[in-house]
Amino acid sequence: MKLRSKTLLFSSLIIIVLVVALLSISYLVFQGTYSGIETKYSYHVLNDEMNDFNSSLSAMNQTTQDWAQWDDAYDFVSGNNPNFVSIDLPPNTYSRLDLNLIMIVNNNGKIMYGKAYDLQTKQFTSLPKNLTSFTKNSPLLAHDNVTALSGVLNLPEGPMMITTQPIVNGHGQGPVEGTLIMGRYINPDYLSSLINIPNGTLSVSSYNSTNQPTDVAKILPTLSQTSPSNVLRLGPNSIAAYTLVNDIYGNPAIIIKSQMPRTLYNTYINTVLYFIITIIVLGMFFAGLISYTLDKNVLNRLDKIMGEIRDIGKKGDLKHRITVSGNDELSDLASSINNTFHALQKSERNLENSEKNYRSIFENTGTAMLIADEDMTISLVNKTFENILKQNKADIEGKQNWINMLVPADRDKIENFHKTHKQGDSQTIIPKTYEAQANIRGNTKDFFATFDFIPGTRKSLISLIDITDRKRAEGLLTTSLKEKELLLREIHHRVKNSLQLISSLLTLQASEIDDKEIIAKYKESENRIHTIALIHESLYQSTNISNINFRDYVEILIENIINSFGVNTNKIKTTLELGDYNLGIETAIPLGLIINELVSNSLKHAFNGYDKGEIKIILEKNGETYTLTVKDNGIGLPEGFKFIETNSLGILLINTLVNQLEGKLDVEVNGGTCVTITFTELEYRERM
Repeated sequence: MKLRSKTLLFSSLIIIVLVVALLSISYLVFQGTYSGIETKYSYHVLNDEMNDFNSSLSAMNQTTQDWAQWDDAYDFVSGNNPNFVSIDLPPNTYSRLDLNLIMIVNNNGKIMYGKAYDLQTKQFTSLPKNLTSFTKNSPLLAHDNVTALSGVLNLPEGPMMITTQPIVNGHGQGPVEGTLIMGRYINPDYLSSLINIPNGTLSVSSYNSTNQPTDVAKILPTLSQTSPSNVLRLGPNSIAAYTLVNDIYGNPAIIIKSQMPRTLYNTYINTVLYFIITIIVLGMFFAGLISYTLDKNVLNRLDKIMGEIRDIGKKGDLKHRITVSGNDELSDLASSINNTFHALQKSERNLENSEKNYRSIFENTGTAMLIADEDMTISLVNKTFENILKQNKADIEGKQNWINMLVPADRDKIENFHKTHKQGDSQTIIPKTYEAQANIRGNTKDFFATFDFIPGTRKSLISLIDITDRKRAEGLLTTSLKEKELLLREIHHRVKNSLQLISSLLTLQASEIDDKEIIAKYKESENRIHTIALIHESLYQSTNISNINFRDYVEILIENIINSFGVNTNKIKTTLELGDYNLGIETAIPLGLIINELVSNSLKHAFNGYDKGEIKIILEKNGETYTLTVKDNGIGLPEGFKFIETNSLGILLINTLVNQLEGKLDVEVNGGTCVTITFTELEYRERM
């Protein structure tokens, strides 16, 4: 469907929808308004009719009061006026007073006079069944001069308006001699007198009747003492208002129904009909006017612009331009399209230049480059890649797969590497790299590959650098390093063996001497040699031949010293608080010799005359600074002993080694001897 047809169709649909929406809203608004007005009007009519009903009841009550306070009636009940009935109650009295019932009952419940009268036939009828006898305490009878009743009484013969008044003298004073009862049937003739609108009707139904009209039975559950009235729409032509009326005792008695024609509703229907016709006519008029204007001023010109664009597209010549006519949005559109064609023409030239530049870069990077499809089929290669394969582009592009060119051991790994990065963030500009081996003309070559995805495509740009020679050099270097490491281990092993041999020679030499002091000197020298040999043994056994774990080293060293001196470990206890530090041989050897000298001195001199003692060795690190503490709880140093100025070989050795470590030595004598050495780890120094 063309734009013109769509525009006209959619415009028509929009107008139709607007008309329907306007009609719906108008209908809902009018219906709600007219419905409320109609309900209020029905209540108003019913209230007027009930006011007339109550007015007639009040008038009948006033008549009853006038007759009850008449001396003739008072004397009749007292027995002093026997001619009262014949003189004052002739048959025309009922018609004149518009009554169906007059009764005079004395205080004992005896009916002194009682007759019912049919106002239509002008004949007396029998009394209602419920009023043929009374008891002394009957609620209808007056027992004082102020008791009076008026209201509705639901009788088997039909509902009746009843008023009662105490019979007193003409001055309204007692004693009360009886009760005067007057009544009027609420029949259609009476109800018709209450109707105050044309074509309206009034009807009455008994509240307790089992044979109520359908509409009364439907509305009855909504009526109550607190809400006695309601309205029911009986159809398109009539509406009824209902009210619940209590009897003379205050109980629900009758339902009065006021039915009237739905004049307002019919007026509303006609108004809505005229409004609908008017809206439809106006809608059709404006729809035609809008369609005509839109077609003439927009769609025709737009068709012309589209035709010229199609012609330019078919010819593929961006030099042509669209005709610009008028001075409105469509002319602006035509100008914008011409500007777009100009920009496209310029972009096309720039794209051609850019493609030439990128092609030149692709061909002259100095590395082998290729572009691979999603399945790693090679779609484009440069000249360098051709030279590596010794094949023409025609034999490579679209025919060979980069993964298949790799050695079997690398294929799955590299393929998964490409897929993994493909599933990640393809917008990243960080290139991905890997190393792989490829079979090139029967030879295995090592390549360093850098790749990334071409934006907007599923293709990969891969740059390859031949690193075969570098990998061979790395292999030779690794082999050389392994050989040198093996040589260093062998040197450490032989140094350790040589030191062990020297220690053994000293032991043999000492065995030929009887002087205990000289033997002790030999023993000290042996311990010092063992200390150095232990370093070389640890380095030989370590995975790292440049550093040793100092804690493990000291534990073995202390165990050897204890065994050398034959110390009873139950009496002399050694405590080690050493961190897990790795130290180089430049630091470990002097530090081990210092610990050997200090612990040996403590074992020889600190605990003479003591049953028990403790030697504690602590090594801590704070930043780059180490702190070694060796202390005992023995007898301490002799008074006046100067640690730095002594000529003892062991003390001189300690001072020399501290200087070698470029450290600081502190000695404290307080309940034993505490030697603290602060130093930093020495770096390896090349020896000339």
